[in-house]
Amino acid sequence: MNRIEVIGGCGLLMLGLLACKEDKAEPANEAPVATPIAAPTTPAAPSAEPAAAAENTARKISFKLGDVPDIPEGKSNPPQGTEWDSAPLVNTQGANARADRCSMRVLREWLRIYCTGDVIGYEKMEDFGTLQNDYYMKISPGKFASFVVRLRKGKNPKIRVCREDDRASLFVSWPPGVDKPKHVALGKGPACDGSDWGVGYGKAGQGTAAKGAVGDPGAGDTSEYDFMRNQALIACNGGNQDACSFYCGSTSCK
Repeated sequence: MNRIEVIGGCGLLMLGLLACKEDKAEPANEAPVATPIAAPTTPAAPSAEPAAAAENTARKISFKLGDVPDIPEGKSNPPQGTEWDSAPLVNTQGANARADRCSMRVLREWLRIYCTGDVIGYEKMEDFGTLQNDYYMKISPGKFASFVVRLRKGKNPKIRVCREDDRASLFVSWPPGVDKPKHVALGKGPACDGSDWGVGYGKAGQGTAAKGAVGDPGAGDTSEYDFMRNQALIACNGGNQDACSFYCGSTSCK
């Protein structure tokens, strides 16, 4: 074999080796194209906001008035926040004498009174038990007052929620011999003045001092106040007179 043939053969061998290298290198270059890096379709933070907004939009409460529900035995923790949305709306007071701009709900053994309007405080609280154990309250002057009280057999809690020109008076009657309260009534009345019956009924008392917020696990803040009023307006427009009474203090808000 002459030298030219040897050189030619080596050249062909080198070309073959280069071709093999290029063939082996091609999969590495194509790998990113064949298997793209996976990326989340929606960033975590933005996706959480629409979900929360949808939840708030879907949240609804009923203003349909019902009877006093059964009260379970024992003691539970007070309901929190939106737990109250599904609680039955209760008021055994006669339809024409129910307190305007107020609602009452009963969940397990807990009663929640929620009144809106030009609230200034309360008076004549009886049989409520111990604060932060048997009852909780929160008052935002000029906006709302909320009281959450544990219903107990043989106890008859009473209170007046005072507004500038009128009041809402709670009366509960639960005799020891029955399984649930006979009356959970919230009626309307004249302005609070510290007397037994109020302006025009008896001797005037010392007046009513506004009470500051104490903390209420069921009342929420002013956003709850806005939510309740908006829901009441929707229900009122749908023909619910109790919702109209809560929203504007009348059987019709038109």
